[in-house]
Formats: sequence, C-alpha cells, structure tokens
Amino acid sequence: MKEIRFKYYYNKVFGSWIGRVAGDFVGAPLELRPIKTIQRRYGEINDYPKKIDLNYVNDDEMYEIIALIALEKYGLDLTAKDLAIEWVNLLKYDKAVFTAEKVALNNIRSNIFPPKSGIHNNPYFDFIGAQMRADIWGQIAPGCSDIVKYYCVMDGSISHAGIGIEGEIFVALLISNAFFENDIRKNIDQALSFLPNENESLYTKTVKETISLYEQNTDDFRKARELLINEYWRKIKEEIINNEPTSETERALILKGRESKVHVLPNIGIIILSLLYGAQDKIDPIGRSICVAAMMGYDTDCNCGNIGAILGARLGADNIPSKWKDPLQNTFSTYVKGHEKWKISELSRRIANIGKKVVELKGKNEVKILK
Repeated sequence: MKEIRFKYYYNKVFGSWIGRVAGDFVGAPLELRPIKTIQRRYGEINDYPKKIDLNYVNDDEMYEIIALIALEKYGLDLTAKDLAIEWVNLLKYDKAVFTAEKVALNNIRSNIFPPKSGIHNNPYFDFIGAQMRADIWGQIAPGCSDIVKYYCVMDGSISHAGIGIEGEIFVALLISNAFFENDIRKNIDQALSFLPNENESLYTKTVKETISLYEQNTDDFRKARELLINEYWRKIKEEIINNEPTSETERALILKGRESKVHVLPNIGIIILSLLYGAQDKIDPIGRSICVAAMMGYDTDCNCGNIGAILGARLGADNIPSKWKDPLQNTFSTYVKGHEKWKISELSRRIANIGKKVVELKGKNEVKILK
C-alpha cells in the first residue's frame, strides 16, 4: 500500500494547479497558430510569451471547477447526468463553449443526457475536450488507477466517446501516477496499461508511435514534431476521413479544415513529445516541457495546461521554479457562475479535501493518506 501525508498530498495538488494555470498562460497566445508564425514571432520560448493578465479567462478550467462543485454537492457517487446538469446551471457564457462540449450542452438542454449527449449529432466525439478536462480526476485519486478510470468514463461520456474518452483516462492517470512516480517514461507505460492495446486503439497506437519518434530524434524536437504531424497524423486523418460515408459529411469536412488541430490524436502526440524532451532538462523540466509544447503548436493551451498539471503534481508547489508561479499571484479567473475568481491555493485545498474522502472510501486498499 502507498502512503502519503495530507500536507504532502495537498502540496502536490497545489503544484498541479499552478502548473495547469501556468501552462495555459504560456499556450493561450499561440493556440492554433501556424508553426511558422510561432517560430517567427516567438523564436525559442523559455518564458511566458505575453505579460500575464490575471483577469484573462481560459475556457479550459471551467469544467474542472464545475466538477469540483458537483462533487461537493452530490458526493463521490455523482453521475454523468448530475454533472451534465451542472454544466447547464453553471457555465456562464455559451461563447466559451466549443466543439464537442457545445454539441453536448445543446443535447443536454434538449433532455438528451449522457452517454447519448456525447454522440448525438456530435462530429467532435474524439476531439480534445475530455482530455483537456482530465486533471481533476487524477488529482482526487492519487495512485488509484481504477478510480481515476471510473470517473473519467463518467465525465467523458457527457461529450465524447471512444478515443475521446481514452484521452481523458490517459492524462488523468499520468497525473494520478505522478504523485508517486517521478520517471515520466515509467508513468506513461503504466498509464497505457489501462487502455486498449495498439491494435484496438488509435490512441494507444499514437502514443507508442510518438515514443518511437522521440527515440529516433532525441536531440531534435522540431524534427519529431514534423514527422508526427506531417506524416503520421496526416495518414491517420486520411484513414478516419475515408471511414466516413462520404468525403463531404460534416465530420469529414471538419477533419479537412483548421478544426482538425483540436483532434485528440495529434495533441496527445505533442504532449508525449514535450514530456520526453522536457525530461532532458534536469533543472526545469516543467518549464521546458510546457515551452516545447507551445513551440509545437496546435491546441497549445490545452496541451501546455495538461503538461503543467502532470509535472506540477510530480514536483509539488514548493519545487516549481518561481519564474512560473510568482507571476500568477496565486490567482486565476474563470467562466463559472458565482465562482469567477479563485485563489489557486484554496481551489487546491478543496480538491485535496475531496481526494482524501475518495481515497478513504474508495481507494483504501491502494493508498492511505496520513494526517
């Protein structure tokens, strides 16, 4: 059985949220921009690309805030329908809701609830949204993989299906494992063991192919990124499009356009490359990983945020370099009704309190949180 003291556990949750918010601020200015534009305008990124505006709101965290509020309201056995209803009640602006989540929200308002809300008229069911909001499920179940998977399947079914949900499971497991496992490669392998094998899952296949690209290009992340996007993802995307009834379906047209940059597969590839290249930096692996992801483009705020959450949980708040946490001033803003301003420390405390209950009631044979 693994043991962790509450103070140490809380510090790691706090670190995970500092990393998440820091990653968002690094990635947001670059989101969906062409890679050549990022290189020309920002060059070698090693700090926040823009001065931080603490009133800026990123849409990524709002689902996790709602998940916390729902856990506090309904208890640990909340259902996907409970959580879906809270989306309707608490999301402040429809303008901040995109792709699969937008479809799901419209479905829920039409009394179409999970899991149907995730697949009904939803061409985005395997896009990045569920993976984007994975962090909290890893944070509340440190070292408890089956519990993490349970919550991710529940949450993911609101707006996603298939590999879209696999993405949420995988990233949440990377965070859950990070409370105890410092080696990122071992963490990745352990998380993969909870997904279907590569012959059954394009997600697992993509993670393994990405690891191979890293191993073949350990000194050149830009080369690995080029092979990932321009060879591997281009081929897989064509296969997905060819499986559509016609090349003119809504889903096929989306995958042919700019929105394909929000698909889960190329973005988990970027996350994996960034984690592996960042691990080469023994002084600031979290900063290097986040910045590599930013320089790779695509859905940069989601990717940098997930990476920050993974490595922040590994390091804990006390060990994150000041250059990343001090500009945040322990503060961020969000689009959740009645919960627009947060202290990161207070958010982390509430999540840790929930996590203590999860471990005590559901994971007592795997992990023990000590006083």
